[in-house]
Amino acid sequence: MTFIDFSDTEGMLGLLVDLVADETSDCHRDLDRHRFLTDLLAQLRAVEHRLPGLQLSAAIRSLKDLHHSIDPEYSGDTVVVHLGDCIAELERVDAGG
Repeated sequence: MTFIDFSDTEGMLGLLVDLVADETSDCHRDLDRHRFLTDLLAQLRAVEHRLPGLQLSAAIRSLKDLHHSIDPEYSGDTVVVHLGDCIAELERVDAGG
């Protein structure tokens, strides 16, 4: 069992990046989803790369912008749901609770 430290922003984002990477590797037969996940993974990695120099609120804004830019066709996709959950948890941490 993996312990998740919800106060560790970099760790949480890293787990999300790992999930998207795994999903990307597993969906090579669905070319549209593979393209979508490949693009999403690149964008998440860009946020992850900038994270050490960002304030938490700026990282949350970046993730929200990314989340809002996702094609509605994929709104129910597992990784999109996890992205939304990650944003919600980061907002909770940012609010101090």
